[in-house]
Amino acid sequence: MSQGVHDFIIKHKLLNEVQTVFVAVSGGPDSMALLHYLLKRREMYGIEVEAIHVNHQLRGAESVEDEQYVQKFCTEHNIPLHTKKMDVQTFAAQNKTGTQKAASELRYQWFDEWLENRPHSCIATAHHGDDQTETILMTMVRGGNLLVPSGINVKRILQNGFVIRPFLGITKEEIEHYCKREGITPRIDSSNHSMKYTRNRYRQQIMPFIKSENPSVHTHMQRFQEWQRDDQSYLMELAEEAFKSIVVKKSEQSITISIEATERLRFPLQRRVIHLILRYLYGKNSPSSTSIHIEQIIRLLNRQEPSKELHLANGLFVYLSYDCCHFTLKPQIKEEQPLVPLTVPGNTDTAAGTFTSYYLETSDIPEDQKHMLHLDADKVVFPLSIRGVLPGDRISLRGMSGTKKVNRLYIDRKVDSAVRKVWPLLVDGSGELLWVPLLHRSKSAVITDQTKRVLVLVFVPCISI
Repeated sequence: MSQGVHDFIIKHKLLNEVQTVFVAVSGGPDSMALLHYLLKRREMYGIEVEAIHVNHQLRGAESVEDEQYVQKFCTEHNIPLHTKKMDVQTFAAQNKTGTQKAASELRYQWFDEWLENRPHSCIATAHHGDDQTETILMTMVRGGNLLVPSGINVKRILQNGFVIRPFLGITKEEIEHYCKREGITPRIDSSNHSMKYTRNRYRQQIMPFIKSENPSVHTHMQRFQEWQRDDQSYLMELAEEAFKSIVVKKSEQSITISIEATERLRFPLQRRVIHLILRYLYGKNSPSSTSIHIEQIIRLLNRQEPSKELHLANGLFVYLSYDCCHFTLKPQIKEEQPLVPLTVPGNTDTAAGTFTSYYLETSDIPEDQKHMLHLDADKVVFPLSIRGVLPGDRISLRGMSGTKKVNRLYIDRKVDSAVRKVWPLLVDGSGELLWVPLLHRSKSAVITDQTKRVLVLVFVPCISI
């Protein structure tokens, strides 16, 4: 075992520039073997060795006895020991998470705090090759994100330092043999036999079969984890560059990408670009089913019809609009009320912008602009109102004969589907459409030479069309 661990440490440069190693010790065979191994070789590696112990207070008297055992061992071997008690059960309840996950989060949080203001130091944990195999299998079976490297990293980077895992190249059996050879009588955690923990079920039911098929499976799994990590890291760098070429708009809660530019990317980069978008928008609230979401979005991008949409976890809304795909966490704008009276003269606010109306003499008519509508005030059928589009809505064509469907008008002008739902239409007292602001005016109540009084309407949008 000793030579294998040494080779692993040298290969991965785990102790380069390290002066003090704090070994995380539970009292079990793995951590006790690691503490003993590094202590015996501290001069060879040029390091100081100290121990840190976390009492999770989960097993009553057993937890107390574990801490006492570690204290006794460290006293006998003149090893400085630092201990910490944690209320794991309260933390798990407050954060609605499992006990094992809560314990891990608290433990690594303390590790990070411990390394602050301790330069040239690191923490060593005793994760071994069998742990690596179990972790990879558990992740694959659970259906984790395939674009996130699975398994246990040789080195885990924290905010204030890092954690090393020198035992990842050896097995549990080798560790137990080392303990017997060196006269170490470790504590045995009774919870390791409980089948209520997922890892224990893998360890007791699956691992024996796998190791009987290939006793060196841990070596293959370690190689797989390292190669996968390196490959994913490189592909993610390419994806980050590719993202810059496809993004159209980006804000804190939304991202818009070009579908055409995305389709030009190789498929592995398409997946990873979408992964980056989801990671950016979800942040720490990323759901576990991200791989499924990526596949759903890929299928969405491959459709030809505009205005398709997806409603994903945690309020993420993804929809297509012509050559763009929009990702947003913003609450969807509610549709307009069926009918909103227009104040004449005065201002009327809508979800899409503000209408202003006033009267003028014909001699004072301002220059015509697309955000303005001039009507013969004496020909208008009052009251005027504002509403959203309804099925079958049509508007007469100024300067042409016939009418045109409003929805067809939206399609021809490539109006975003989300905008269509809130874009206001001006209707008169008879229900006739007079104006689709910025897009089309009706031929009703047009100004002529006989017009005496002009009603001017101005629409200032608050969203883009």
